[in-house]
Formats: sequence, C-alpha cells, structure tokens
Amino acid sequence: MANFLDKWSSKKADKPKAGARNVVDTFRARVAEQKAYLEEYERDGTGFKKWRSTWFQRVPGGFGVTVGRDSINAGHGLSYVVVETVKDVSEFLDDLAYHAENDVGFQQALENNRQRRVALLNAAKTGGKAAASKGKAKAKPAAAKPVAKPAAAKSAPKATRTKAAPVAAAPVAAEAAKPKRARKAKAASAAE
Repeated sequence: MANFLDKWSSKKADKPKAGARNVVDTFRARVAEQKAYLEEYERDGTGFKKWRSTWFQRVPGGFGVTVGRDSINAGHGLSYVVVETVKDVSEFLDDLAYHAENDVGFQQALENNRQRRVALLNAAKTGGKAAASKGKAKAKPAAAKPVAKPAAAKSAPKATRTKAAPVAAAPVAAEAAKPKRARKAKAASAAE
C-alpha cells in the first residue's frame, strides 16, 4: 500500500468543478460533438435521426451549416453557410474550431453569448418564483370568503342553482367572485 501512495501522491490534483471550462473549451467540445454527428451521418445517411441536435441540415444544393445553436456569428454577421458536400461541412467545423481558438473577437462573442444565456436562465428562475408568489397572493383573498354554503344549494339540480354575483372590476375581486367547482352530492346526481 505504501508503494501505491508514494507512486500516485505526487500526481494528486483537485477535481475540476462543474462549469469550470472556459467558453473556448466548451465551444470546441460542441464542435467535436458536431463532428461525431457528421461521421455518424456519413456512415448511414438514410438512418440518421439526430437532425435536431446538429448544426448542419440537408438543404437544396447541399448542407446548411450554422455556427451553433446560440445566436452568435463568426464575424461580419457570418452565422450560416450552405456547402455542397459532407467534406465541406467537416472543413467548416474545423475552421470554426480554429477560429474560436485564435480569434479574440470571436472569443469575446462566445463570452457575451454565455453571459446572455446565464442572464436569461437566472431571469427565468427568478421569474418563476415571482409568478408563484403572485399566485399565492391571489389565493389569499379567495380563501378569505365564507366557506360554508347552504346545504340546499349543494344538493339542488343545476337548473335551480343561482348564478354568482356580477364580477367586480378589480382582478382580485374577480378571483373572489368566481364560484369554485365542487363535486356533486350523490343525492344530486341521482336526482338528475
């Protein structure tokens, strides 16, 4: 056991944290994924079913290739090309990976896109919580109305039930004025 510890303790390192890759490494990984999809398409073009995941699509005249799923461009507005062959798609992806590694402007565009996506995700998360708290706020006035209903109203047939009071102008009052759906009593459903 001592030999094991001596041998490997000099190589000890911290585990990389999730999301620790920089934007260039992430983009290169995406390009590698696209190259794998392209190889899979080359092996079996008719059986290929992963079109929704690819940056390339069959179009009249060849293949349409996007820079990525994100709204980024490779400079001067270049974000979509149409090429004729699978080899051209592969070459475009190779050039795109090289461009991502060496072009500072493109690296900045990748970082700006990452920040925009993070902001959208954070806004969606906080927006979801805000919507849930708004729903709870609307539920409080509705819960404040009297819960007890006369027994005759529950068992009366639909035709003889009275309508709810007219809806007030305020949205909270409208929530309170709406009648709640309730289950029919067994005697009421047998009478109908």
